[in-house]
Amino acid sequence: MIFALATPVAQSAIGVFRLSGPGCCEIINGALNKPVSIYRKVFQRDVIWDGALVDRCSIVFYSAPSSYTGEDSVEVFCHGGLSVIKSLSGVFLGLGFREAEPGEFSRIAFENGKLSLNEAEAVVDLIHSEDESRRLLSSEAVAGKLSNMIKGLGDEVDALRVYIEGSIDFSDEDYDFISEGSVAEKLIGVRSSLLGLIDSSLVSTKKLTKNRVLFLGPPNTGKSSLFNRMLGFERALVSNVPGTTRDLIDSEIFYNSINMELVDSAGIRETDDLIEARGVARSQDEVSDSVLVLVVLDYLTEDLAKNFASILDKKNHLFVFNKSDEKPPSQTYDCIVSAKSGEGIQELKKLIFNSIQNNNEGSKKTFIIRERHLVLFQSALSNLDTCIEKISKESDVELAAEDLKMVRSSFDEFLGVKYPDDLLGDIFNDFCIGK
Repeated sequence: MIFALATPVAQSAIGVFRLSGPGCCEIINGALNKPVSIYRKVFQRDVIWDGALVDRCSIVFYSAPSSYTGEDSVEVFCHGGLSVIKSLSGVFLGLGFREAEPGEFSRIAFENGKLSLNEAEAVVDLIHSEDESRRLLSSEAVAGKLSNMIKGLGDEVDALRVYIEGSIDFSDEDYDFISEGSVAEKLIGVRSSLLGLIDSSLVSTKKLTKNRVLFLGPPNTGKSSLFNRMLGFERALVSNVPGTTRDLIDSEIFYNSINMELVDSAGIRETDDLIEARGVARSQDEVSDSVLVLVVLDYLTEDLAKNFASILDKKNHLFVFNKSDEKPPSQTYDCIVSAKSGEGIQELKKLIFNSIQNNNEGSKKTFIIRERHLVLFQSALSNLDTCIEKISKESDVELAAEDLKMVRSSFDEFLGVKYPDDLLGDIFNDFCIGK
């Protein structure tokens, strides 16, 4: 039996504990002033331990398999004082529960068939969603829409494999299984559906889910000062000495409905300083993991604008002119600011917000998928292409059937019907405690 605090460890109005395991409802009753015998209803009960009142809580019992984990489960809503949370944890340990590992509740739900593997992964993406668009994409996957699509494609692949294997097993019969089953045409249809799914999916990484906004530019253009001004406090050290920022510095800011992670970076320049050079290299690598890049220039570095434009290519970016209080720009910029006086800062925030919003809306994505999913889908596409080629040439039909087995294998690994031994640990370790 396991338990975990499902809310943050912080002083708050309420805290929520989750408990799961066979017989957990009966065991919890042993610590209540009056037993609960009805499931899926909220009851107010006193938790008593060592003859003393610990807290007056709201209790909900769930019976297997009608619970999140598929096991008997309990949810305890307590007062959010840290001492209350600590005391209740002691009660649960005393009753024989152990603290859950990260993601253990969802892992049990997966093992009990309550969630497919990708639905469990989508739970994490939903929790980490930083804006409305990503929440909606994650919700679709949690609800099973993506799983159902892949199951449907898998069923089509199985049906087509029957025709191919029929042509092998009954090759001496006067019946063209492949032609009569329209195998080639239907395989092209499966391929088209899978390709469309990939094209309409946003590939999620931990960095991209946070709306990372990278401050990029030459040294001493005021990137760190602008970074601090955007945050409203001094997060990065500021100096007139070029190369002060040698590593990535990040901090979060909430503007309108978007949570953004601002990232200050080392100035881009040639340098013999080994540590600074490593910082510059990391800044350049960070470009691909950011949803927006702010190129910060000043009146001394305006001639470098074309160089940065070539580096960024098609990456979503804005050119920002800083130090407008000292000298006006000689060319056109997306925004003109002064980190020192605060001029243009609100306008810059609006531009960043609109740029991220337009980028998210313009993508017209249907699902969020992970890099693991993309690899599996691309493998399935490759096997489909090989199978289609063999069918069209009417050669190596036996191997064409094997190609479809590989396609189905990729789909099964996506759903969690089969998976490598270490995969579950890698996935569920990303979960928070209590989920």
